[in-house]
This record gives sequence, C-alpha cells and structure tokens, in this order.
Amino acid sequence: MIIMTGAKHRIDTSFLTQLDRYEIPLSRRVSAIHTGSHQSTRMGAGLELIDHRKYNPGDSLKKIDWNLYARTEKLYIRRFEEDKNLNMVILLDASGSMLFPESTPNKFEYASTIAAGVSYIVMKHNDVYTVATFADGVEYTKAHKGRDDFLRTIDSLTRISVSGDTKLADCADSIYPRIKTKSMVLIISDFLDSIESVRNAVNRLSRHELVLVHVYDETEMNLPETVDGSVKFIDSETNEEISFTVGPNFKEEYAAEYAKHVAELEKIAYDFKIPYFRVSIENQPFDTVLRIIGEG
Repeated sequence: MIIMTGAKHRIDTSFLTQLDRYEIPLSRRVSAIHTGSHQSTRMGAGLELIDHRKYNPGDSLKKIDWNLYARTEKLYIRRFEEDKNLNMVILLDASGSMLFPESTPNKFEYASTIAAGVSYIVMKHNDVYTVATFADGVEYTKAHKGRDDFLRTIDSLTRISVSGDTKLADCADSIYPRIKTKSMVLIISDFLDSIESVRNAVNRLSRHELVLVHVYDETEMNLPETVDGSVKFIDSETNEEISFTVGPNFKEEYAAEYAKHVAELEKIAYDFKIPYFRVSIENQPFDTVLRIIGEG
C-alpha cells in the first residue's frame, strides 16, 4: 500500500508484483508509434528476434526456444520485434460521486488501484500509457514509460482533487484529438452520467480498442435496511439536498431504476461490441485486473 505524505487517497500497491508474469493479450494489441517489447502478433518470416523471457506455465510450447534449452537446460520464450505495440490510455473518473462510500476504499481509490495495476503491466513490458482524470474537465498528462514515471503517476493520483460532475461525453470530445494513434482506451468510472452522454462518449472513442470498467459499491444497487423513514439524500456531485420518505416501495423503485441504468450501459457495450466489466469495490484488485486483461 502506497501512502504518500500529505496524500488524500489510499492506493493499494501491495499486489503489483503478482502481476509480473502477465501481459495484455495479443487480441487487444493495437498499432502505436512507440516501440515496446511485446511479442509479435504475427510470427511470419522477416521478424527479428530481439530477446527472450522466462517461460511461465500456460505459455505456448511452440514459442519455447528449444535450442537455448539444449544449452542452458532452462525454458525461455522467444520474443520478436514488429510494429504491433501497445499504447494505453486510461480515463479515470474523478467526479464527486467517486468519493462514495466514506469508508476506504471508496470508488475513486479502488478505481485508481485498478488503473495502477493495468499501468504496471504496461510499464513492465516497456510500453506507453497515459492516465487522464475527468469530471467537469480533463487532466491529460503526457505519455509515460518506465518505473520513475509510474511512481510519479501513483503519487499524483494520491493527491488529486476529486469533485464535480461526471461529464463523459465532454471528456471524450476533449481527449479525442489528443490520442494521436490507435490505442487501447480503458474507461474506469461509476458511470453515474446520462445514458446519452455515455453513448456519445463511446461513439466518439470507438475507433480505439475501448474497454468499460464500471466500479460500484453494493449499497448503490440496493439501499441498506438502515435507510428507512424520512431520509435526506445529498448529491455528491452537485451537493443538492433532496428529502424522501423511504419505505419498501421506494427501495423497490430505486433498485429497478438502478438495474435499468445498468441494462442500458450493457446495451451500449453490446451495440458497439466492446468489453464491459461491472466490478464491486469489495473485489480483490488483483482479480479485477486479471479479468480486465483477459486472464481472470
């Protein structure tokens, strides 16, 4: 767990070294202008062997360098150079609703932990990533590469101001011209935005390899038993106060509206044929990262 002096947010980094043996799957690699160290998606003639890495259980036996094994009695995977390397852009929701619940981790801390995990895998394979936070506006940083940049990214996320409304469509419009090459774009959010805004954002960014990660707290799906009678609700993004009398019927209607919103998000993902992951903040970050990269 990284805790920086003066930090506002706690980001769990204790699981990162467990990710050392994993990489973004071949099916999700996209062209990039940067040179990384991924093995090739095409193993045809003309590719240059650049290095080896240790064999991990589950790797294809076809990729083992048996000549090297004969000399060393150790298993290594051959790695080839070609122009299919990874450029990762992570759009991280930093709106006020991400500060829910008041306990740790809240949605922003959990989402930042997931962003750190994915960035770590990209960094370990010498590829390029960018973490941009959004709410009313977008904080877009330069592309990162290497361990020093990674540590600075984590430090920055522990200190960032989390506030404002979720405006995903505006975020997509702002960031679209900044992504110069086809990339993998990971949106991590609670998606408490209008369905029209989410659809417009997905449409805007659909030329990229887009992945939606929907983080939520269990009490957002079904109001707990302790919420009963006359209750004041405060919008965490606008601070608007609304009072309701909460009873069984209200809770059923609330749960139905939330389920409808989720179904509409799922339909957007289906229409655009993109991965959509719903992740409770109670899930282990390691397991969530593996699901996202296709290893879980």
